[in-house]
Amino acid sequence: MVKKALFTVTGILLFLTGSFGQTAVINLNDWAEANPIQKLYLHTDLENYYAGGTIWFKGYFLAEYRAGDNNTSVYVELVDNQFKRIVRNVFPVFFGTTVGQLDLPENLTTGSYILRAYSPLMLNQSGFVFSKRILISGKEPKTAPTKITPAVTISFFPEGGNLISSLINTVAFKVTDERGLPLNLQGEIWNNKNEMVTTFFTMHDGMGAFNIVPQPEETYFAVTTGPDGEKRYPLPAATKNGITFSMKSSAKGKEYRIEQLDGNDNFKAAYMVAQMNNTVLFKWTFKPGKNFFGGTITTKDLMSGTMHLTVFNKFDQPLAERITFVDNKEYILPVTLTTDTLNFGERSRNHFSLSLKDTIVGNFSAAITDADYETDASRSQNIYSSLMLTNDLKGYVHRPAQYFGDSPDSLKKYLDLVMMTNGWTRFKWSDAIANTLPKPQFTDLGYITLNGKVTFEGSRRAFANKELIMLLKPKDSTQKMIMQMIHTDSTGSFKVNSAIFYNKTSILLSDVKGKKSKYIKVKYGADSLQKNFPVLPTQIPYISTDNDSIAEKMGNAYNDYLKVEGVMLANVTVRTRQKSNTEKLDDAYASGMFAGGINSRILDLTQEVAMGSNIFDYLQGRIAGLTVSRDSQGQYQLTYRDGGLGKGNVKLFLDESPTDAVFIEAIPVNQIAFVKLFPNFVGAPGGGSSLAIYMKKGADLNAAIEAPTDVMEYNGYTVVKEFYSPNYAVRLPEHSKADNRITLLWQPYITLANVNPVVPIGFYNNDRSTKYKIVIEGMTTDGRLLMFEKTVHQQK
Repeated sequence: MVKKALFTVTGILLFLTGSFGQTAVINLNDWAEANPIQKLYLHTDLENYYAGGTIWFKGYFLAEYRAGDNNTSVYVELVDNQFKRIVRNVFPVFFGTTVGQLDLPENLTTGSYILRAYSPLMLNQSGFVFSKRILISGKEPKTAPTKITPAVTISFFPEGGNLISSLINTVAFKVTDERGLPLNLQGEIWNNKNEMVTTFFTMHDGMGAFNIVPQPEETYFAVTTGPDGEKRYPLPAATKNGITFSMKSSAKGKEYRIEQLDGNDNFKAAYMVAQMNNTVLFKWTFKPGKNFFGGTITTKDLMSGTMHLTVFNKFDQPLAERITFVDNKEYILPVTLTTDTLNFGERSRNHFSLSLKDTIVGNFSAAITDADYETDASRSQNIYSSLMLTNDLKGYVHRPAQYFGDSPDSLKKYLDLVMMTNGWTRFKWSDAIANTLPKPQFTDLGYITLNGKVTFEGSRRAFANKELIMLLKPKDSTQKMIMQMIHTDSTGSFKVNSAIFYNKTSILLSDVKGKKSKYIKVKYGADSLQKNFPVLPTQIPYISTDNDSIAEKMGNAYNDYLKVEGVMLANVTVRTRQKSNTEKLDDAYASGMFAGGINSRILDLTQEVAMGSNIFDYLQGRIAGLTVSRDSQGQYQLTYRDGGLGKGNVKLFLDESPTDAVFIEAIPVNQIAFVKLFPNFVGAPGGGSSLAIYMKKGADLNAAIEAPTDVMEYNGYTVVKEFYSPNYAVRLPEHSKADNRITLLWQPYITLANVNPVVPIGFYNNDRSTKYKIVIEGMTTDGRLLMFEKTVHQQK
């Protein structure tokens, strides 16, 4: 996908020339290059959810017509109708995509919420935050919902921007109800002389247009008649100064018409500029002395998207603006889905094949859901409409996905009404001319940055130009520890860029000189990841759940969830043996094969002041049969002998991850909770004796005494959960439970780099579904978009 640099207007080749081309064009293009527009789309598994459930999503970034690889972190939030944040997760971005989930609190009340997502770079230009309305079924509200008084709003939009007296003007309009949703209406236009001028009616989704020739000294208003009587709505006041600027689509491109009056040169059209994504496409200069200009802008070589045209006077002041959508379909990635095995039986196996043509390099995601839980047959927005249309407009577009894909041409014609009834406010031309375009406020985080300053304990003297060991220990025992060496500068400061770790993580810094280690104090810098950003509210009309059959089904799903997850046993007294401290410690820290163990031996370090420069010195003589020694290179070696098992080297584990003595030696004893010796551990390669060492966490960590180290807790990225998809080909005990899944398959990790690839998609049905909703979306590295949506039914 290569953007062309030259364009044709009525057959004449256009170049960027003149003083304007040397000022505003250069300034705007430089600004766009330094501050490229970042767009984001989230493919979610469902449109409706229940409290306690999970929103699964995959995010796709687009920048400069390609997969946007400038972003490293994405913030995903659920907010209520007052834009109060309920849930917030942060995920890393790799190669322009991100995968994650949002776990919904089970105490949410039934209603409509907003799912939004953004990266810091996206906030440098307003209007690009991804926002989506979702319905959530949960608890019944304690108070009855506030009744909204029915109301009708009509907004008028003269084409070009102003209503000009004595000239033919096209006026677009939009009719909405009290929630901001489209409303069909018809009425009449009257003037202040009590004369009816014309009639009007909505043509599609509350939008329409009519022509009018305003007369001097006249004002105009719309009149509608309904059950509550006659209503009047004023039109914008007409002016004698200015131009009319109209446009329509044709087979050749975009036909434009400019008309102006004799008189003031300040309101004469001098030239026209077109730009997309803040990049100027062309400038066309008009010949002076004429009051009418017209022509056709050939758009077949343009990239698809919203084109913004502005007409200026000779003083570089904008007189009129018009936005129009160019749809050359080069962004569409064709796809074919074959239902190889389609089966609607309970827990039956289904297998589909996704086929693409040509060389495909990109990322994709697939969702298959129970279609009986979908509000509409097709989604209101998709990857096409979000990245190609609504991101570039100011204002709410109702069901924008309808203008893309296989929709009829008759419907796509109404897209021009969308262009005329929605604003565009990315920058001011006066700022481009004066080179005062706003500077970017935010930079990309570069994943996680850890920084701080190290001093000697009890003094202000910098721990300068020294080596430190940094240990990142996740609270989640399933996550591996990260250990690396860092170096302080002449001021004792350090900085670690591009770190990636998940969940709550303990960060330990320690001197590396063993017995000669110095006590240090670390003052950490600000948290680079868990920031609060100024996100402007996105006004999306509230979706009512009244009389919605889907709401009833989702309510039942919520009740099923509560039965499974919230079973409470009342008035039951259970008597059991009180666990010892070592048993409690083992329960708190050990997991899997490391838990329990009849012959294991535990040393509890949380209940004593552990002496020794490291854990190996501390262990000397404390466990019968365990010998700690050093080899010829000074490295620690551990051997164990017990009751005829023979003598052998001890394998080491740190927080249940295999490691060696070099790493463990650097950990201060006061940071270790307990050690556990297994005389013969099946979890170790080849079996044999093993020593598991557990670092302190939580309250144990906070109670640690002074040592040549410093520790802090850091909130890393949200852990990405794995979607559960049962395999009924293998009998498991948990399969005895009812299968009421709504999302049957969520497959976010489809990565392709093939010629004519075929992607297998397999899943098992639940206990009830008789039709499947299939949605597959994604993006290639060169910016082509895949969007497939289909519902398949059980054949009768």
